[in-house]
Amino acid sequence: MIDSPCFCLLCAPTEWGGPVSEERDRRVAQSVTDFGWHVMGVAGGDAPSDWGYSIGMWHTLRSPEVSVFGLPSGTAMSVVNSAGTAIRDGEPLELDRPRGDVLNGYDVVLRPVDPSWYYDFFGAGVDFYQTPPLPIAQLFWPDKAGRFPWEAGVDERCRTVQPLLWIPKNETTGPWTDVA
Repeated sequence: MIDSPCFCLLCAPTEWGGPVSEERDRRVAQSVTDFGWHVMGVAGGDAPSDWGYSIGMWHTLRSPEVSVFGLPSGTAMSVVNSAGTAIRDGEPLELDRPRGDVLNGYDVVLRPVDPSWYYDFFGAGVDFYQTPPLPIAQLFWPDKAGRFPWEAGVDERCRTVQPLLWIPKNETTGPWTDVA
């Protein structure tokens, strides 16, 4: 567990935002209080796929927030909750270490998200914490052959629907750089 200050809306309340963000922030804060974290599901819209991410794991568990892309938002939210449960139960996710206990027996790998992507994909989390950068990690799932998006021979769909967010936004191109 990392010991550093938290500047979230629960630890350092502020009065700002408009009616929409105030209601959303209240719901997020209540979920974090009641359950330890909140999971935000995002329908892809113009993006290549849906995604989901946690808000509050840093506050509650001092674990990086977890995100997953390329699955329907409801499924992504379930995967994020599974990751949160594993972390809460004493099995922290480690960067670049395959884990088979988060996604129905499939190995997943976690990589850090570069802060240049935060406002594009994690706005409600940034609002909750009030002081980016905060630690966010991306959970990757493999194609049917067990290959990850950065590996040779990976299924094209697996590569396309999972952005490589550890690469700074200004150092990459593709459909995800046009989102936001």
